[in-house]
Amino acid sequence: MKINKHPDIVESPVFKLHRATALVDRVADRYLQEQHGIRYSAFLVLLTIGTIGQQTQRQIADRLDVSRASITQRLGRLLDDDLVTARPHPDDARANTISLSRKGAALLERAWHGLETHQDGVDAGVDVKVLVQQLDRIIDNALRVLNTEEKERP
Repeated sequence: MKINKHPDIVESPVFKLHRATALVDRVADRYLQEQHGIRYSAFLVLLTIGTIGQQTQRQIADRLDVSRASITQRLGRLLDDDLVTARPHPDDARANTISLSRKGAALLERAWHGLETHQDGVDAGVDVKVLVQQLDRIIDNALRVLNTEEKERP
């Protein structure tokens, strides 16, 4: 017997946004693993460094909104595969500065172009300009809620 106490949840915009994100991530992860031998989560680290430049592990974690431990784990494989380099931070002995290696930059370039082509059609029929504006609004709203909650904590 199926009990559905909250049928509205699966029709809510937040649930649909989460589901769309999960599906798009799966499409990207499958393509990147099969064609480039890298997980989507690791690709996001390369993309962050590639677009912003060298950063500390903390800065990468903050940009991706994940824990520093998660970034440390992802960077371990990227370092082993010579896709990034790590150097001691000049001002903080506890931090490393992470940069793309030549191999990492080349992989990022190939994977990015391939991913764009592979995902072509995922947004078919979508007004991308409007979607981006609405997503920016959701992001701003979520950050406002989080900031309010942090200020209210003792």
